[in-house]
Amino acid sequence: MSFSEQVDLGVDIPERLTVAPFFPDDRLLHLHPNWFILRFSREGRDFSARVKDYATEEELTISGSFEFDSDGGRLIDIRLEEGNRLHIVFFSDRGRLQVRVESEETVEPDNPNLLWIKAIREYLRLNLKRSPFALFWRFVMNRVILTMNPSQRKICLMIARFTMLELLVIVLIVVGYFIFVL
Repeated sequence: MSFSEQVDLGVDIPERLTVAPFFPDDRLLHLHPNWFILRFSREGRDFSARVKDYATEEELTISGSFEFDSDGGRLIDIRLEEGNRLHIVFFSDRGRLQVRVESEETVEPDNPNLLWIKAIREYLRLNLKRSPFALFWRFVMNRVILTMNPSQRKICLMIARFTMLELLVIVLIVVGYFIFVL
């Protein structure tokens, strides 16, 4: 492989972490920012999926393998076979989450697969925390956000932003009323 890079993801992870329960069925593919999963089948560690790419509107058939909690400290081992063969390995190095990306071609900084790596990192970070806030967001992620396709996620995010802006304006009006009128 011609491209290989290893990056510290800045997440402290406990010793002997088991990540397989975090990623049942096709959840790992749902974390990709541009893929809407049309069909998914998995046999052992090998998978094949029919996905629609939100950015290009193309339907793709991808295949590869997922391996969780394997020997050698690897937490997640992802191999994508189609097109630019891609190998992504998440592993623990002295209690820190690391990722190694290997590809036949150079991976550009705007590659959606790099956003996928960030999404996996944040999902792992969310699952490692035990605060009430993290438990709430984990529930929202698993039950709501990851069941949507990418366009639905973007629409919901836009509506949430407008709602926050509206609430801020209402609070400013109420505060201004009490300060300047009363």
